[in-house]
This record gives sequence, structure tokens and C-alpha cells, in this order.
Amino acid sequence: MRGTFAASISALCAIGLVHWGSAEAASPKTLKGEYAFTGTASCLFAPGSDPGPGNPTPGKALPNSGFNANFQPLVNATAFVTSFSVEGVTVFNNDGTGTFKGTSVSLTERPTPGPTGYPSFPASASSNTFEGSFTYVVNSDDSFDTQMAGLLTGTVLAGPRTGQTTSVDRPPLTGLISKDGNTLTLASVVPAVETVTFSNGDVWPRICHRSRVLIKMDKD
Repeated sequence: MRGTFAASISALCAIGLVHWGSAEAASPKTLKGEYAFTGTASCLFAPGSDPGPGNPTPGKALPNSGFNANFQPLVNATAFVTSFSVEGVTVFNNDGTGTFKGTSVSLTERPTPGPTGYPSFPASASSNTFEGSFTYVVNSDDSFDTQMAGLLTGTVLAGPRTGQTTSVDRPPLTGLISKDGNTLTLASVVPAVETVTFSNGDVWPRICHRSRVLIKMDKD
């Protein structure tokens, strides 16, 4: 009997979704293990405009940057869009925490500069590494919510910003868990403003939509 119980627990851990608690109460659930992920995203930047040749306050967003209550750029003439794909590994710990690490490749369309010409750059492609940590909660319907624990950080490997580092205060993402716990999805479900900071002093608000598919890796 004891051996059968232990084998059952091991099987649940192996598929990644662990149920805790008694049958009489709602059982809190956690995720455990390494998941490979891939996905895509697109971001609308609202950097604002400046009367000088560049950002006069490096490390601080321009006063007219960002979005209004309807998620429209305050200065539409300088807004631009970047899209990117990602691949990496997410590790879920069964205490409600986790980490992720990956690489991305992005395409940036040419912005339409305002009268000041800020920002102004040609269309380009780039790649970077990124990593971060998060907390998560699994809900009773087998959905789950994630929240960044600190900033997502990265390093640009190729493109006009090669060598620069970045940090982003990424908003929460919501996910769904497959029946066997081996496949997860994550996505943005509401628009939210985030801020990306570059090591050269640029600080740009943006709104992104993201989607991810995560597949359990056979490492347990």
C-alpha cells in the first residue's frame, strides 16, 4: 500500500502538475520542472519627442512619452512597432516561484519621427538574450497567473544596439494547463503599459501582446 502511494506521487510529479491537500478540501496545485517555450510578441512603443538631438534626461522617460487612457501614444508621430520571436526554458518550482532564460530575434519598423527627428533610425533586425524570475498561482480551473519578481533583463547580441543591456518591468501573464500537465500556454489577456530601459539612457514606454507555448522537458 505504501509503495503504491509513493508511486502515485512520483507519477504526478513526472507530468509536472502536483496536487496537494485532502480530498475533502480544494487542493492547491503547483507546477514543477523544466519547460521548453517558444512564442511571439509585438510591442507598440511611445517614446515621445524631444526638442534636442536626443533624450536630454538619460535614464528617465521623456515627459510626453507614454499612452493615454485609451492606450494611444501621447505623441503619435514618433510611435513605432517591434515584433519578435522567443525560445528558451522556464523552470517551475513547486513553491510558487520560477525562473526563465531565453533568446529572441526582433524586427523594428522605421519610426515616423516628429519635427525634432527623435527617435529616428532605419528599420533593423536584432537578437538578444533575456532572463528573469517570477511567482505564479495555479487556479482551481487549471489556469495560472504569473507575476514578475523584479525586472526582466537582457543583453543585445546583434543589431544597432549590440552590447547594450536592457531591463523591462513586464506585466503579468495568464496561462492554461493541459490535462496531463505536460503542455502550458501563456498570453497577455489585457493591454498594459510597461517600460523598457536601455543602458545608453533611452527609457521608452510600450504596450506588448505576447503568447507562449511551454512543453515539459524529459529531465525528471
